[in-house]
Amino acid sequence: MTTTPQREEEGITAAAVEEYLATHPEFFRGRDDLLLKLGLPHGTGDTVSLVERQVALLRERNRDMRQELDGLLNMARRNDEIFTKCRELLLHLIEAKEQDTFFKALESSFRREFKSDAYSLIVFSDYASQVNHFTSCIPEESARHYVGSLMDASEPYLGVLRAAEQDFLFRHASASVKSAAVLPVRRQGLIALLAIGNSDPNYFRAGMGTLFVSFIADVLARLVPRYVYLEPGK
Repeated sequence: MTTTPQREEEGITAAAVEEYLATHPEFFRGRDDLLLKLGLPHGTGDTVSLVERQVALLRERNRDMRQELDGLLNMARRNDEIFTKCRELLLHLIEAKEQDTFFKALESSFRREFKSDAYSLIVFSDYASQVNHFTSCIPEESARHYVGSLMDASEPYLGVLRAAEQDFLFRHASASVKSAAVLPVRRQGLIALLAIGNSDPNYFRAGMGTLFVSFIADVLARLVPRYVYLEPGK
């Protein structure tokens, strides 16, 4: 029994055509007239040729790749800026020889390099005392009621703080803070919390990299005990 051309056409499925073209990408080479005859529905309801559609897709992909590349470049530039700021801060802290010089270097970096609108260093000690206007010693239990979740965090927190946390950390400067970075400073246990606030709601936000700020916390964990007594009588 002879199969009619109509039956043969009906027996060719879309999947078979797709598979054939996928394995023979050169099929349309030299068949320009056929390409121009083929049409695809466009979003506007018009029909465009296969070539036009392919060109449009390539342009869209190229645009997406450019946007992705721009995002990566911006992230690289921001990371480079943060690294430079961290480097300057850490060099000044290492060069400090006394308590006053150490805390001045810390504050200067917050204000100048990091453009902070508020900052504080809460050192956990067995007794309460005020080291300077932004550094204080507080017993852990006294602070836990206000910033317990921040004290228990294993990674720096970036984003918007709860009102009680913000007021406790930044005190009179709390109203100017719209986003913050809070760094647990640890070495054989929690030593301190470093809080840096900014008036820009997007300056510190969840999802940002924490590599460099974590490095600052690690360095402070080794240097703070040199300048702040953690236990009474020492």
